[in-house]
Amino acid sequence: MASRRKTLEAQLNPQQRRAAQLIVQNDWAELSEDGRKKTMQELSDEIGIARSTLFEWKKSEEFTDYVNFLTDLQLDSMRSVVNTQLMKAILGGNNGLPSVKALDLYFRRHGLLTNVEVIEERRDRFETRRKTDEEVRQDIAGLDALLNGNKEE
Repeated sequence: MASRRKTLEAQLNPQQRRAAQLIVQNDWAELSEDGRKKTMQELSDEIGIARSTLFEWKKSEEFTDYVNFLTDLQLDSMRSVVNTQLMKAILGGNNGLPSVKALDLYFRRHGLLTNVEVIEERRDRFETRRKTDEEVRQDIAGLDALLNGNKEE
């Protein structure tokens, strides 16, 4: 994890690293007490760059990779909160009814439930009995009659 961080940070200048950190903080701002997110202009002013520069950086693969890395770190730090909410949902949540979806997620997370698709091959629907030579001759005669414009009787 530390080497990945160093690799990503080495591709950016200090202002870009600071911008990425502020963007991630801003993305999580809705969860803060005041719940207010900053505008791109406010973020640019705080970093000391033009807003257009920030937009250009956001198009960069290296910058995006670093933002995603920081976001993943933030998400990892929330794992206990997620697990707590999952258990609340399993135990009945606000309405007192256990959530089937929460149980499904729990079982899948711990490898206790997997998707199994069963594909049945039903050859009997497609298999037909072999025709006799006489039946084949009759079919050919019927096709010849159709090609020649005659109706088979």
